[in-house]
Amino acid sequence: SCNFQTAEAVVSTQSTGGRLNPEKLDFYVDYLKFQVEHGFYDGDANLNILKLYQFSPDLITRSSIDNVHLVLVKALMQLPNSDYVFCRAQLSQEMIDDILTKKIESVATLLETCQFPEFWNVIQEEKIFMEMAGFVEAARKFICHVVHLTYKNIEADFLMQLLGPMEDSSEFLQVLADNNWDLDGDSVFVGHKEEMVEQKEIIEKMPIEVVTPILAIR
Repeated sequence: SCNFQTAEAVVSTQSTGGRLNPEKLDFYVDYLKFQVEHGFYDGDANLNILKLYQFSPDLITRSSIDNVHLVLVKALMQLPNSDYVFCRAQLSQEMIDDILTKKIESVATLLETCQFPEFWNVIQEEKIFMEMAGFVEAARKFICHVVHLTYKNIEADFLMQLLGPMEDSSEFLQVLADNNWDLDGDSVFVGHKEEMVEQKEIIEKMPIEVVTPILAIR
């Protein structure tokens, strides 16, 4: 087992003999497993594993597909960044046709197309998602990002469905606090605070004959 103090360990190995030296594959794989175990991420190092498999197919062994799966799931956790797309582009057709690779792809599609309740259902069935340190938190962070871009106000019950299974209401309230969102009765304000102030000021400055039909439309 490797003992990695910092990501500088990877940088130092990359500088001698080139990043894609086949002799470095074992190091990168150990480093990947270290990332999985300790819940952090080095996308460049992980991409090197896929590139080494691509350029040196003789390095591929029976366990290589397991490493591919770990790289893909770690990359998927970086949404909305495009790490997953870059990683998938390195795969051979045989790797793409693997059953678990296809499952990871379907999960990625559910996230990218905002089918969040279905996403939560599907990941419950696969160990690689549920046992990956930080995966649930990363998915929630991405969902919060999408919600913030899409809504100003959202029903609390609907938001709970989007955010997936939680231990209790305190976990939900913690997500709201982390995102600086306000719970007001049955709805949650997820826009920028300044938007809420601006909206109030605009309505206050409007004459009553203008405001009345606007409110009636709502």
